[in-house]
Amino acid sequence: MIFQQSLYSQKEIVGKVEFYKSIETDWKILESFPDATIKHLTNRIHKIKIEQNNQVIELKTDSTGIFKIGTESNDNIRIIVNDHSPVFNEKFQFDLSQIKDTLKLRISDKKLCVHRDSISEPKFYAKYNERQAELDFNNGKLELLGISTCWPTEESIERRKQIEVEYGIKYNYYFEPTREKIKIMYRYNQVMKKLIGINKNVW
Repeated sequence: MIFQQSLYSQKEIVGKVEFYKSIETDWKILESFPDATIKHLTNRIHKIKIEQNNQVIELKTDSTGIFKIGTESNDNIRIIVNDHSPVFNEKFQFDLSQIKDTLKLRISDKKLCVHRDSISEPKFYAKYNERQAELDFNNGKLELLGISTCWPTEESIERRKQIEVEYGIKYNYYFEPTREKIKIMYRYNQVMKKLIGINKNVW
């Protein structure tokens, strides 16, 4: 956030909405969206709502995701981006006195990715969403989702066997799942891994 001190103690806030990939990996099938899509999500007009004390200001960014606004108060500010959208929205809160540079409002593409996958594979998503992973763990259903292939490597077979023995879990395999299913499986596994305490690659 950039601010300039004037004779009237007004600060100019400069912010930029910036989307980023929720998954960064060399395995491209897990990539949420390509670079061009992330750039397009960033470089568009976004709705901004700024709350400070009892004052609410609504405005829009320019086509590159940048906005400016002046304030005479040093109180904390709350910024809501795209409050109207269930997949492009995010909330931020900042201490005005601690920010010395352009304020980057970074938003993950995860909500959009999850929404897309849930539409493509509704039954599979209902069975293996991240909330369901928590419920399964709490109900003692400890399993990881695996991708079954015709020619698995010896390394992957051995790794999965070791995980099953070490953590007392079982793999539930799916043969040649769609890309959307693979991403749903990955997110389910990430939650289950964390709850079980597994800190290694399970695939």
